Amino acid sequence: MALSWDFVDLIDRLHESLLSAENELRAEQAVHGLDVRDERALQALLAEKLVAFYSVAREVHYPSTVGNKLTHRQRCDIVLTPLGRPLRLDRSAPTLFDPPEMASPEDALWLEVKVAYQFREGGVRHGGYGGQWRNAVVDDLRKMEAEPRICEAALVLIVFNESAEILEKDLELFEIVLAQKEVLAGYRLVRSLEILERIGHRLCTIAVWPTIQR
Repeated sequence: MALSWDFVDLIDRLHESLLSAENELRAEQAVHGLDVRDERALQALLAEKLVAFYSVAREVHYPSTVGNKLTHRQRCDIVLTPLGRPLRLDRSAPTLFDPPEMASPEDALWLEVKVAYQFREGGVRHGGYGGQWRNAVVDDLRKMEAEPRICEAALVLIVFNESAEILEKDLELFEIVLAQKEVLAGYRLVRSLEILERIGHRLCTIAVWPTIQR
């Protein structure tokens, strides 16, 4: 029987992770903030922070792609399983040294993590800001919801922008796009934190949309 995941607990942990990283940068009086890190760097940051609460695997191949060449297999950004029960990966055979209890894909929470920036370094407005909300993220939601061995999954979107007003408008527009493209997603959960303004961003927000598995 698949586990049931608490998405409120998840978003609180994600928020704590980003807040901790922001506080560390302020304490260091760092020249650059979180908002200059690219998507992979932010995924790595979250994975590093989340290991205190979950077993964490990165770049995990989707179960339905087993048997394909590794280079042709689609991968999920972050996969969580209960602490002490790492995910059994299908790319390697079981060994005597594996933990006694390992989690299956059905037990895991599969997360695709995307990032949107309103500004680039130097304070220049990001020309692709709107497109970041409407293309790859929709494809990721479709990819996860179609996986027969995934019972729970979510899109995690990290947004850097200048105000809560712009954020709310953008989140509503994004959900309109989901509806138009007939992508099934649950109610969003949102947490925001203020960040030190360096290139135009004053707000970092994390939004989570649970998928509705077909």
